[in-house]
Amino acid sequence: MRRSFLVLQGTASSFFSRLAMALNERGHAVQRVNFCGGDRLYAGGGVARDYTGKTDDLPDWYLNVMQTSDVTDVLMFGDCREIHRHVHALAQARGVRVHVFEEGYVRPHWLTLESYGVNGRSRLPRDPAWYLEQRDRTPSSPPGQLTGYNLYERVFHDIMYRGANALFAARFPHYKSHRPRNGFLEYAGLAVRALCQRQYRREAERVTRDLLEGEDPYYIFPLQLNSDAQIVVHSPFDGVRESIQTVLRSFAKHAPENTLLVVKNHPLDTGLTEYRCYSQELARKLGVADRLRFIDGGHLPTLLEHARGAVVVNSTVGLSALHHRRPLIALGTAIYDMHGLTWQGNLDHFWTDAVPPDMALYQAFLDYILHHTQINGDFYTQTGITMAVAGAVRRLEAVGYA
Repeated sequence: MRRSFLVLQGTASSFFSRLAMALNERGHAVQRVNFCGGDRLYAGGGVARDYTGKTDDLPDWYLNVMQTSDVTDVLMFGDCREIHRHVHALAQARGVRVHVFEEGYVRPHWLTLESYGVNGRSRLPRDPAWYLEQRDRTPSSPPGQLTGYNLYERVFHDIMYRGANALFAARFPHYKSHRPRNGFLEYAGLAVRALCQRQYRREAERVTRDLLEGEDPYYIFPLQLNSDAQIVVHSPFDGVRESIQTVLRSFAKHAPENTLLVVKNHPLDTGLTEYRCYSQELARKLGVADRLRFIDGGHLPTLLEHARGAVVVNSTVGLSALHHRRPLIALGTAIYDMHGLTWQGNLDHFWTDAVPPDMALYQAFLDYILHHTQINGDFYTQTGITMAVAGAVRRLEAVGYA
């Protein structure tokens, strides 16, 4: 059946333009919307229109486009961006399907595609019994084909995208990025981090070695990005610093005295918001400075494999912790936060009372989300994009795929 797709903002790469082209080649009507110069750079061929108005005027504009083009489906990357926020209610009222792409729940080599929304907006059930009931109807998780994903290619696309934003700034005078920091400041922060990478790696290796050779059990708390919608929208915290404060205060007061807390920084953190000194100073005030380990690197699977437990806000690291059978607590809204997988009590009791996850439930949950929300591929490499486009077209053309 021929469909009419309205393609909103995508990734800083050619993924959305190649997906639009593939859908068009299969007989569907497709039109892209450019909100900024980066979108224009990666728009590719086909029908595209620039939105140069104010954000407040988007609801009326979206409604007009939906009516005049008989839109049946809307595609976007990330459902919490300000330019996307207005389309959900309009689409629902008109019976238009919304499909949201996001980085993979399972990483690497996977990306997420769900109808309606992702992460905190996902309509995935939070009932463990439901996943166990699906077990007989859900095939085992397939191994993901490697895509060749690398950080350098992703950074290249991001630089190109932001450069185009600056070049076409006059064309899109009202555009405001969902990322709060100036791009060049972020690059400067990442450059400094890159210069320190060897030092960070050596430190993390030393800390990991000491942890594995020592007798004191440890908990791991991986940080997320301060600007991520997972923190901004889907958590109870104003930012990562507040989450550090909550976890450290609870750890100092309620964790067994012989335990350590390992705070692992996000690998893409720009350093523009300082966490290391903040964590160390707070630990000193709380009297647990000797029990805190802050690292900017390290092999996460190894750290998880030997941890006494893991604390996350809503990071995909939570799924890795479950894979390694670690007791886990999620402090924000997470698709895996349910009885049998995560600690359902409060954080203060987690340190002493949490138990490992039900691995039969974990496998049932993993198999289901892989088959119904994940696509093998990535957004940034040529191989990964080719794989992802083919998988996305199959998923989008499948009736009732979610």
